[in-house]
Amino acid sequence: MHNDDWKDSHDQNVFEMFVANGGPGFWIRRTTWGRTLARIIGVGMFTKPAPYFGNPSVLMDVYELEGGLKEGLAMVPVPGTYKTWRRIEAPPWAEQARLRRLDDPAIDIALAPLDRGRGKEGSKAAHADSAPQAVRVLLSVPYARKDEAKGIGACWSPTDKSWWLSADNSSALSKAQALGFLGV
Repeated sequence: MHNDDWKDSHDQNVFEMFVANGGPGFWIRRTTWGRTLARIIGVGMFTKPAPYFGNPSVLMDVYELEGGLKEGLAMVPVPGTYKTWRRIEAPPWAEQARLRRLDDPAIDIALAPLDRGRGKEGSKAAHADSAPQAVRVLLSVPYARKDEAKGIGACWSPTDKSWWLSADNSSALSKAQALGFLGV
């Protein structure tokens, strides 16, 4: 970790790294960062084809090289550039560290307003099925299990064609997580 081999170009942006990794949980460094690295913990919805996938928001937990958490749930600036970001191996301390779980509801809660702010749901906010002032956490509910979703208080959005819970309903979010409705 002390040499600069990681800075060698590999021509992938963070979105392409996300796809190549099969989802979140990989580590990155920015060529202009000092003594920090980050773990990608969440990416908003892909709405367009590669390589930029519609430029969804990307969240990371930023750590010092020695392992201390510097900032949690931070937004990755300009994840679409391949000139700035490098995927790196997990640091040696990562196995023993208490890293954020990738199914932590806080990730979806933090991503929702970012994606809405980027226009991915902005026009839907005025739709009649929108909850006023509520940040929604979208759920992954198979049709056969819709009654279970209703049972924990989930609502159906015909606009999004998905089940959702209010981000401030921690009890229902915990139940949704236990039922496997908060997938990555």
